[in-house]
Amino acid sequence: MTTREIVLSGATIRNGRIYFSSADIKFFPPDSFADREATGHKGKAVVFRAGGGELETDIRMSSGQRISPRKSFAAFLRQVAAKEGSRLRIVRVADREYTVEYLA
Repeated sequence: MTTREIVLSGATIRNGRIYFSSADIKFFPPDSFADREATGHKGKAVVFRAGGGELETDIRMSSGQRISPRKSFAAFLRQVAAKEGSRLRIVRVADREYTVEYLA
């Protein structure tokens, strides 16, 4: 089981995105990565379980510095009333499955 913790910024919460460092590329299966543009190559989906819900998405290269799931986590971040400076714990529980936990 592999774990990552992410500190939430105001922009992350406003945009509903979870951003990982590009150094975390091996946290995800190699075939899950997609092109940055919505009309480009799609990766094979991974599943994130968060707040009783499930998001199935591929992973995109947001920039040279970070990667992120393509789908928005805005509903989950609203549900937990996420605050800037709080953290998320993401646990890889299987090859293509992750859990997301809010840490106040």
